Amino acid sequence: MGFIKSMFGGGDKSPPPSPIESPAALKPGDMVKMEFAEQALISGQTLKVTDQVFYDISAVESCKTVSTMTGVDQNIFLSTSSVNPERPLEIAIAILPERIFDLFKRKKFVAIFEEPDDTDHRLKCKLDLNELNELQGFVSKSYFQERTNEAYRSKKDCRNTSLSEHEWSAFDYKLMVSDDRQHAIRIEVYNGGRTDVYLIAYLPLNKVESYWPA
Repeated sequence: MGFIKSMFGGGDKSPPPSPIESPAALKPGDMVKMEFAEQALISGQTLKVTDQVFYDISAVESCKTVSTMTGVDQNIFLSTSSVNPERPLEIAIAILPERIFDLFKRKKFVAIFEEPDDTDHRLKCKLDLNELNELQGFVSKSYFQERTNEAYRSKKDCRNTSLSEHEWSAFDYKLMVSDDRQHAIRIEVYNGGRTDVYLIAYLPLNKVESYWPA
């Protein structure tokens, strides 16, 4: 009987998990092994998906999957991006306001919020890029403002189903992109004033060495 079940799919054995071919297909519990990279925090590390959020940023990124990855000293936010087609792998880390002012002039950074009608803001890093410690590889020398618009965020998975309007939370979205389009700063401003800031590095997809389904 066991032979017959194995031949015709009977029994209680679950089917093998589907192979993962992109960061956009990750689910909680999945793991990735990173190649060696300029970003010392993730270079050669194994990371695990512990949470996910979904963004509706634009027509190009209407269901952007952002996976929270653990396994190193701080959370890594892994996704794909349309900013640099040659480097579509997006690796981000959150940064506190006091730390951002160590990197950029306070007046210049605050102007992004206080002068919303000006869409030509620029930032220049004050520090030597070789002396950034845990931020190594996540910061560029200069940035220009590429996007500023209303965007939406949800904890519900939008990949296989359309979400209703009330399942999305609106926020003000701003993106500063480096001149070489290999780095960015993502700014999210929510109702009540909460502001989340992320430093982003854009890498080739092959910087993910392997995927391991949960």
